[in-house]
Amino acid sequence: MRILHLVHRAWPYHGGAERYVLEHALAGVRRGHESVICTTDAWDMSWFVSRKGRSLPATEDHHDGVTIRRFPVIHPPLQGILRGSLRRLLPCGPDRFYYPNPFMTGLGRWLERQPPFDLVHANAMPFMLYEGWRYARRHGAILATVPHANYGERFRSADALRYFDGCQPGILRDSSFTVAQSRFERELLEGLGVPRERILVLGSGIDPSELERADPAAGRARLGLTGPVVLFMTAHSLDRGTSHAVDACRLLFARGHRFTLVLAGPLLPDAERFLDVAPEREDPPGSIVTTGLVGMEERVDLLAAADLVILPSRLDCFGIVLLEAWAAGRPVIGCWSGAMPDLVEDGVNGYLVSWGDAPALADRIERLLGDRALGADMGGRGRAHVLSERTWAQVTDRFYRRVAVCAAAGEK
Repeated sequence: MRILHLVHRAWPYHGGAERYVLEHALAGVRRGHESVICTTDAWDMSWFVSRKGRSLPATEDHHDGVTIRRFPVIHPPLQGILRGSLRRLLPCGPDRFYYPNPFMTGLGRWLERQPPFDLVHANAMPFMLYEGWRYARRHGAILATVPHANYGERFRSADALRYFDGCQPGILRDSSFTVAQSRFERELLEGLGVPRERILVLGSGIDPSELERADPAAGRARLGLTGPVVLFMTAHSLDRGTSHAVDACRLLFARGHRFTLVLAGPLLPDAERFLDVAPEREDPPGSIVTTGLVGMEERVDLLAAADLVILPSRLDCFGIVLLEAWAAGRPVIGCWSGAMPDLVEDGVNGYLVSWGDAPALADRIERLLGDRALGADMGGRGRAHVLSERTWAQVTDRFYRRVAVCAAAGEK
């Protein structure tokens, strides 16, 4: 079987959707299939809509048997005006061209010159789901769509995204099956008319062996960390709760707690602005450290160095970092958002807080820093869950078993 995986960025970038696609491509190779990832040349998200930020060569690459083909993002003049026109004029324009979907013109032409693909695995952003759907319709391929959609908390949604303004609901309904990251996302998809029997609640996973190579001393030494460490690892923005994490920790610093909050990962513009305008003051007896983008080795070292890991975000669709923290035996604090309520049993293997509730977040951090036995117990329960249900081998096996059902039934 030839498998086409579509995603907006790919290896060596290490992010949630990017890692999800890579693991499914690698699993396809292990099963004897040919896996091809088609993606953009973007490294930074800012490259999607401007020439600011970093990019990779728009060439073909190979990783452990997977072919990765990068197509250049186009930066036309007067991009805002052009987006507005194309949203009104072209098929599926309202979602294909909403910010920050990039202009990428080479993928469709390249696909028409290739031998046919049997399975299209389209992920994350509308422009990629559209290309996958168009190819599958023309060539009769099995279509698995993975929108990675998240509207925030179950009973308190984030501001509506324009993700579903155009063809996306129809593309999902027209798919052989659609993957949801959580039961909450399944409810969103059902609300769009996708039949429940064609929704696979799958989620993401991790490779626990990666944590076995972790060096907590190296993680602390890189950043000069001493004392307890609270780790918050994501692409930081206000919707991901960065300001609330800072406010919560400053409440605890004011009470005399000594620890370091590590904001690991890139700072998106609104988070940068928040930190820039935050009061210019010392935070004795605690401190706040930012790292920028972290590589895989640094990532696992930081997880091992942390005393607890927090993710008070309403935008993380799944929250792979919670699984990684559990694999390292660390307690976690998540948010009542996305897949986190499916993963975290509040008060048993971690805590959940509402997005924006800095005092509640401060309370849970204080509990875990003050009761190491409680944290160790929660981390141990989380590790048992990861090993029993959440390795990449288990997650990708469930995906390919569903593909096999579709292939046996002759579904397209």
